[in-house]
Amino acid sequence: MPLRQQLLILGVEQADGAGLNTLKDVPIFARQPQLPPRRVRRVSRVIRGIDPWTVFRVGIIFHAALYLVVLVSGVLIWNVANSTGTIDNLERFMESFGWDSFSFDGAQLFRSVGLLGIFLAILATGLWVLAAVVFNLVADLVGGVRVTVLEEEVVARSVEQGNARQ
Repeated sequence: MPLRQQLLILGVEQADGAGLNTLKDVPIFARQPQLPPRRVRRVSRVIRGIDPWTVFRVGIIFHAALYLVVLVSGVLIWNVANSTGTIDNLERFMESFGWDSFSFDGAQLFRSVGLLGIFLAILATGLWVLAAVVFNLVADLVGGVRVTVLEEEVVARSVEQGNARQ
């Protein structure tokens, strides 16, 4: 607890030495009652199945967002590399190995990476759905997966008229 907060709780003001006359002079955060420690109970749950349709919907949204992020960041990195001359240096480096002419075609790379990204997003979503189906089959055989979680007790606090912030 900071020293200023301790002094305010005691009713002593640090700056000019004048005492605080009423509890109203003490900040609200200093006079809030201490809550009792929360009780925690251990609860065991069993996951018996995952809905493949839900996995498909979450997977397609996740992979579409990932596709867009990778595509936009790739375009940004390409533009920075092109403007700093890194692409030209890389083309000259490849020509030094004996290739007569080597050049990157940005538009063709963008189209190829775009199609590859769509294919990979669909493939990854399909793998997620397949994994959910396999999980459901195995869970039917073994009875599910037991997960132990800790649940904290929720304490509802009442706000009194005198303590309400205005």
